[in-house]
Amino acid sequence: VIDYQLNTTVHNLNLTVMEVQESVQQKVQEVNENVSSQNSLMAYQFAGTFAILGSLISFWHMMNHIRKLNEPMIQRKIIAIMWMIPIYSISAWFGLIFVHAQTYLSLIKDFYEAYIIYTFLSFLIAVLARGNRNAVIDLLAQHADHLKPPIRFKFWAKKQPFASPRHKAEAVLDQCQIFTMQFVLVRPVTSIILIICDAIHESSWDYRYPQFYIMWIVNISIFFALTGLVRFYHVVKNDLNWMNPFAKFLCIKGVVFLTFWQGVVISFVANAVFNEGVDNFNAAEWSKQAQSFLICLEMFFFAITHCFVFPTDEWEPGYREKTKRRIKAKFGDNLAIRDFVKDVKLVMSKKKSNQGAQLENVSEGTNKSLMKSDSDEEEIDINWRAGWSRIEQYIDLVEAAEEELKLTEETETETEAKIPSNFTGDHDII
Repeated sequence: VIDYQLNTTVHNLNLTVMEVQESVQQKVQEVNENVSSQNSLMAYQFAGTFAILGSLISFWHMMNHIRKLNEPMIQRKIIAIMWMIPIYSISAWFGLIFVHAQTYLSLIKDFYEAYIIYTFLSFLIAVLARGNRNAVIDLLAQHADHLKPPIRFKFWAKKQPFASPRHKAEAVLDQCQIFTMQFVLVRPVTSIILIICDAIHESSWDYRYPQFYIMWIVNISIFFALTGLVRFYHVVKNDLNWMNPFAKFLCIKGVVFLTFWQGVVISFVANAVFNEGVDNFNAAEWSKQAQSFLICLEMFFFAITHCFVFPTDEWEPGYREKTKRRIKAKFGDNLAIRDFVKDVKLVMSKKKSNQGAQLENVSEGTNKSLMKSDSDEEEIDINWRAGWSRIEQYIDLVEAAEEELKLTEETETETEAKIPSNFTGDHDII
């Protein structure tokens, strides 16, 4: 009886201990879930705040362009570029909250980013010639000397010379447009295939699954699209200098290309570092959430940057000519060219005056020629406000004055050679 009671008591104690352990584990799990949900809620609020602010700034910027639609053909493309911020921000924020739906939300972003790449090239063409392709070809033909020929994919084929600079410019423009258009077609197709493959088996860096090779196809497509934009920008950047094209190019490159490579790096780090040895951790899910969170923050800063990079003032009447004049003026003032040329003029005038003083006792005719040379130099009054062309004019005048002075010195040397050695001055003449 004692043994039975003892065994019963021990069994009851074991049951009680097991119940207490289970209860403690449940409480710990509930606390962890609450902390995790609170952290997630803070992340949602933080990312959502930036997404909403960035979208509002972009909407305000787009309304400014609509109210001041001075160049409809050009500003319509700018408004299309501005739509990147709301589309990226809102899709990333919903993808952060609904992780399982992020794959389908990212499909919207992929479609639009492919469209924006060609829209930016079309924007540059519209600025150059109001969409007139023949005018753009004529402009590129003017730079045919430093225009690199199109990339040849048939390395074994014989290189064909171009019939004219215009033919070469047309071939370059065609290739730039093809490089950007292929991304518009390839990106949506690869995104749809990735969704289908992830539905069967989700993987990114395993070479045994098609996602790995699809990612390389996307990388190659992005490389050619970026190559087309860079080649066209490199040729026309001087013609578009008045509108600061480099900043606009960086904005497009930052939003489209850097966000893509950011996602690739995050996915690689998540799969390489956290995939093994961590319980209840999904590397793919974490990388998607991290990418969405960063995009919400980045789009806010890109929205502010767009306000300065794509201002409405650029498309007001007379802005282009005014900016070109300002650029020329700033170029001269920043390099202090005017001060330099004034110093050159002062030094040259002092040099000539000293040489004239040394030679004034030789002959009266020589003195007259020197006085005439000095008076001619004093009459050289260049209007430095006219710009760089006046500098070249002054340099030509200074060179002509130096040649005249050399001729005068040679004449004086010949005169001195004819004078006898015992001829000392006026007393000898008497």
